[in-house]
Amino acid sequence: MTKTIVLKADAIAALRARLNDAGFEFRRLDHAHFQARGEGVVVSAYRSGKVVVQGSGTEAFLDAHGFAEPAAPALKGPVAGSDESGKGDYFGPMTVAAVVVAPGQADDLARLGVRDSKQMGDAAALRAAAAIRRTLPHAVRVLAPKEYNARHAAEGNVALFLSTLHAEAIAEAVKAAKGCDRVVIDQFTFAERLEGALKKEGVHLPVEIRPRAEDNPAVAAASVLARAEFLIGLRELGNEFGTELPKGAGDPVERVARDIFRAGGMEALASVAKVHFKTTKRVTGQLF
Repeated sequence: MTKTIVLKADAIAALRARLNDAGFEFRRLDHAHFQARGEGVVVSAYRSGKVVVQGSGTEAFLDAHGFAEPAAPALKGPVAGSDESGKGDYFGPMTVAAVVVAPGQADDLARLGVRDSKQMGDAAALRAAAAIRRTLPHAVRVLAPKEYNARHAAEGNVALFLSTLHAEAIAEAVKAAKGCDRVVIDQFTFAERLEGALKKEGVHLPVEIRPRAEDNPAVAAASVLARAEFLIGLRELGNEFGTELPKGAGDPVERVARDIFRAGGMEALASVAKVHFKTTKRVTGQLF
């Protein structure tokens, strides 16, 4: 079993101290603070803040150290959830989706296998998204690379214009629903700006912004819909350029990016990629 959690630097340091006291065996690991083995698990604490726990004792370890995920809260009324996809992918659009879920619809989503899209395969996310579109009030916002690059050049920070996209999608989904009690969103940079954007869009509802919000059915549904919209947009861009555009930002991405840059220069690259990524500098020798 494998679970990933995200911790701040001080929490990782405290975890290391606890594991040392418990007699865990430590070893070095590239790009990590440490890797430790003991009690039926391997714990890898990366410099990004991600802590990966693997092994038969994973659940017991998470519970013992206070990292166990709480049970998904029951819905007491219709909830609007929103999430984004494509923010960390060099190629393709950035997408935002909002979905309103009523208490009686949460079980239907569970039967569809709807959960945090990072835990679902692409085919499963696309199938579930089709059902969400048919049955639930929703809205999406899609920034194709050209528009994304223009917005980033103007505002300089993804979180700034991402808050506007979330607010627009939530407002449209809430309007399409017959009622909504509150809004739930995953942990968000510049939360005050997001709340201000919601009010500007006429959404005057309680807003809950917290980590791991995908345990809420509405946020999980939005996560799946946003992921599906990203996958569709990525495929359409690839078809337009006659190549398959890889997800993420690793070596396969750089190889395809170099081919596109050699064939069409920066204009072509900016049509399919988020050019403020460091990938652009490695591919072109200059960062735009």
